[in-house]
Amino acid sequence: MINMTLSSGIIEIIACCILIFVSLLGNAILIFCTWRCITRRLPTSFALIFSLAFTHVVKNIVVNTTSVVSSAGFLPNVLLCKIRVFTASMTTKLEIWFTLYLAVFYCAKLHRVVYPLRTPPNGKWRKHHLIAVFALWVMAIAVCCPYLVFGNNAQNLTPLNDSYSLHYNFLYEECRVCFPDTAVELFYHQVFMVIADLLPIVILVLVSFCILLLFHAQKKATYGNIWIGHDPSETEVLRASKVIVLLMVLVTALWVTHFVLVWHLKYIGSWYLLPAVLAVLFSGYSTLSPYLLMLINYKISLKIRSLRSFCCTNNRLCPGSQKSIPEKSTTGE
Repeated sequence: MINMTLSSGIIEIIACCILIFVSLLGNAILIFCTWRCITRRLPTSFALIFSLAFTHVVKNIVVNTTSVVSSAGFLPNVLLCKIRVFTASMTTKLEIWFTLYLAVFYCAKLHRVVYPLRTPPNGKWRKHHLIAVFALWVMAIAVCCPYLVFGNNAQNLTPLNDSYSLHYNFLYEECRVCFPDTAVELFYHQVFMVIADLLPIVILVLVSFCILLLFHAQKKATYGNIWIGHDPSETEVLRASKVIVLLMVLVTALWVTHFVLVWHLKYIGSWYLLPAVLAVLFSGYSTLSPYLLMLINYKISLKIRSLRSFCCTNNRLCPGSQKSIPEKSTTGE
């Protein structure tokens, strides 16, 4: 049993360290290359990408780092538990909400590509988008604030049995949330907070289905009917819409699997690999999605290629020099 406990802790620490490294690397490259692409004003898509990347960084630094500390044998105190649970809930909701926002944004752009408007789009919508991004941050913080008030200390919890206590997971067992009323716990913690994640995921699936229908309409259209060519901005929208569908599949699969495992935690709590599996499912989206988000915008992809070419040239890893690719204009937002 001792060897199993050591293996469980070591595996969770290794998994969390890998998640932290891969996520911070991907989000750092994404933020750097996106920032280099800004010329005059902040486009809406870039604001959403910045928000997603910053959310990923916060989740990995706070949640996974404290998981490593807990797996190393240091019990968390009351304040650390409150911050941990609050950050985990807030970042998960922001990831889902901003992904949904990005999906709706590019679904509307794809609709204009497939069915062009007779009049140019209103440029004043950009200010409204930025206000909406700020409002989502405020809403997520307000919704998750009760966790900062009602977070309980892990040291006051009594384990169910010796074998189960050996496989405690920091987020789900050591930092429980204690509400003063059972009705509040039921309607807020178990109903409202789940709906706040599940409802946007359902809408995200529907939006992705609309994107697939628009792709089908675009393939059937002819040059003389609706769709009229491969403009660089239109090509960017088509590529970004495909990435959105992949993001939908990723976030939905990870969230549903994670939710099912947590819901049945008392039945599978003795599985010594469970903490590492939960950590991978919980932070998998923040680890993998930055590398998909790099493909959305043409200029971001171009900056990443230039950065890779620069690094390879300095380290002499790339045989020969690569030809420079001229920048193309992106969609005005």
